[in-house]
Amino acid sequence: MNDVDARPYPYQERLAAEGLPELLRVPTGAGKTAAGVLPWLWRRLEHPDTAVRAGEARWLVFVLPLRSLVEQTAAVVREWAANAGLAGAVGVHVFMGGEGRDDDAWRMGPSRTAVFIGTQDMLLSRLLMRGYGESRAQWPVSFGLLHSGVQFVFDETQLMGPGLPTSAQLQGLREQLGTGVPSRSMWMSATLAPQEVCTPDHREVRGVVELGEDDRVGGLAVQLNAVRQVERVEVPESAAAYPAGVAQVLVASHVPGAQTIAVFNTVERAVAVQAALAKLVRRGGPNVVLLHSRFRPPERERLMDELKAPLSATGQIVVSTQVLEAGVDLSSRVLFTEAALFSSVVQRAGRCNRAGEFPEGANLLWSPPPSGRGQYAPYEPEDVETAVEALTSLEGTCVTSTTLQEMPVVAKPVVHPVLRRRDLLQLFDTMPDLSGADIDVSQWIRDGQDTTALVAWRDLTDGRPGEREVFPAREELCPAPVGDLKTIAKDSLGPLWVLDAAEGAWRRAQFADIRPGAVLLTSTASGWYDSKLGWGLKHRGPVTSLVRTGRVPDGMSKDDASCADRWVDLIELRTSNGKSGCWQKAWLRWTGCPPGTLRRLGWAVAITT
Repeated sequence: MNDVDARPYPYQERLAAEGLPELLRVPTGAGKTAAGVLPWLWRRLEHPDTAVRAGEARWLVFVLPLRSLVEQTAAVVREWAANAGLAGAVGVHVFMGGEGRDDDAWRMGPSRTAVFIGTQDMLLSRLLMRGYGESRAQWPVSFGLLHSGVQFVFDETQLMGPGLPTSAQLQGLREQLGTGVPSRSMWMSATLAPQEVCTPDHREVRGVVELGEDDRVGGLAVQLNAVRQVERVEVPESAAAYPAGVAQVLVASHVPGAQTIAVFNTVERAVAVQAALAKLVRRGGPNVVLLHSRFRPPERERLMDELKAPLSATGQIVVSTQVLEAGVDLSSRVLFTEAALFSSVVQRAGRCNRAGEFPEGANLLWSPPPSGRGQYAPYEPEDVETAVEALTSLEGTCVTSTTLQEMPVVAKPVVHPVLRRRDLLQLFDTMPDLSGADIDVSQWIRDGQDTTALVAWRDLTDGRPGEREVFPAREELCPAPVGDLKTIAKDSLGPLWVLDAAEGAWRRAQFADIRPGAVLLTSTASGWYDSKLGWGLKHRGPVTSLVRTGRVPDGMSKDDASCADRWVDLIELRTSNGKSGCWQKAWLRWTGCPPGTLRRLGWAVAITT
C-alpha cells in the first residue's frame, strides 16, 4: 500500500483478516512495512469483533537491522496513525540509543496500544536484559515489559546475522517457559527460507504468506514486472585504483535528470569512491551524496532529506553501503553494486526501477570487489563467488525482482552462537563481576566484525567531563566501529570517557570498556567525525557539539528513587498497588522462578504502571 487513498494489496487484506503469520515472503517494494503494521493496528483497534481486538498484542515491536531505517519507519507509522485519526490512541516510540524524551513514557503506560521501532542492537539487548545505552536499573523493567503481550516484527532479516536465530530462540523459549500474556513473532524478507528461523527451541514456522495470483495484477504488477538489464563493468582490480575506476564508470553511466545509486560492501570503499567522484564531478554536474551508517542522527536526517528532494536537471549520484539495501524507498535509473551475498544483491536491485517508472528498463551494473585485504568483507568469500557466478549467468538479460528472488542460489550456511535456556537464565543476574564487567550479549546480536559503540562529542573543560555532565541524548550519538575505538583506548590516558555504573561518574575508558553498545564521551577537539563524511579516524579538526539538556547520570549507590531501606515482599507490593500484580506474576512465570527467588538472589524488581 503506497498512497493514502490506495486500496491495500490482496495479501495485505489477508493479513488483516487472518492475522500476522510467522513468515512473510514478498519482493522488495511490495509494501512489507505497511503489511507489518497496519493489519495489526486495524485488528487491535478497529476490528468489529471484540474478541479479535482483545486477542491482539497491545504492543507491536518493529525490529530493523539498520539505524537509517528506524527514523524513516517511525515517520511513516506516525503519518499512518494520524491519517487514520489514531494519533492520540497509539504511542510511537523509537529505540536508537542515548537518552530520549520518551524513554520513560512507554514504561509508565504499559497497557496503552503502542508501536516500538528500533534497531536489533537496542531491542535484542533489552530482550536479553542488557539494554544498550540503558541504565542498569532499567534492564529488568524493559525485559519484563517487552516479553509479555507483544507482536514482534523482524524486517530485512538477511542483514540480521546472529540476531535472526536469537529472535527465533526467544520466541521458542517464551512459548516453553510461559509468559503472562502470549507474544508472537513475524519475520519479513524477500529471500528468507522457513528453515532459517528454525532453531532448537523454535522448531517450525507456523504460517507462511507469499504473493498470490490476485497480487500479480493491478498496481503491484507494474512493480513486479519492472526490468533491469544486468551488465558487468570493467574496473581496476587493485584496491588503490578501484575507487577512481568506479567513479569514472558512474559518471559515464549517469543519466542527466535521473538518479544513480552505487552500493558498496564497506564504508571505507564508499568513502573512497565519494572522494574520487568529488574530483571528477565539476560544478554544474550531478549532485553527489554519501550515506552510510556512521553518522549522527541530525546529519543523517539532512542527507536523507537531500536524497528525497526533487532532482535537478543534472540529477544525483548516491554513494552508499547496506543502509540503502533495505527498507529505504528510493529508486534509480542506474544502479551499481559490488558482488555480495546474493540475497543482498536482490535487495539492492530493488532500488533500481523500483516502481517501474522507467518502462524502457534500467541498468543494473556490477563488479567483483577489489583484491587486497578485506576483499570480501563483511561476507564469506564463497558467498561472493557464488553471487559472481549467478550474475555472470544473467549477463545482458533483463530481470525482474521476482526473477532474481526465484534464482536457486544457495548461500553457505553460517553458524552463529545460539542462545540457549541456560544462557537466558544466567542473564537474570545483572550484577557486574569482580572486574566490573557484565556478561557480553553481543555474540547473540551482531557479527563480531559488525559491532559498534556510540560516541558523543562535548566541549570539555581541560578535556574532562564535569561532575554534572549529562548523559548523551540520541541526537548526539554516532555509531563507531569497536575496533577503531579500541585502537584509541589502548592509551590509558586516551580521550574517551565512559560512565561508571557503580559510581555514576565519568571516568577514562579502558580497553575493556570498549564493547558493543557502550556510550562514550570525547572532546570536540578529538576529531574523528565530519558532518559530510561521518565517522573516520583520519578526520581531523573540531567537531560541533550537539549537547542538549538531559539527565545527570546516577550510580547504583546513588539512585534514591530505586532504593528502599528494607526488602519488600512481592505480596506486600501487590497489595499496595493492585495493578502491578499481573506484571509481577508475568515476570515470575516468564522466569520460571519460585516467588522467593528474586529476593534471595538480590534482584530488584521495578514495576511501573
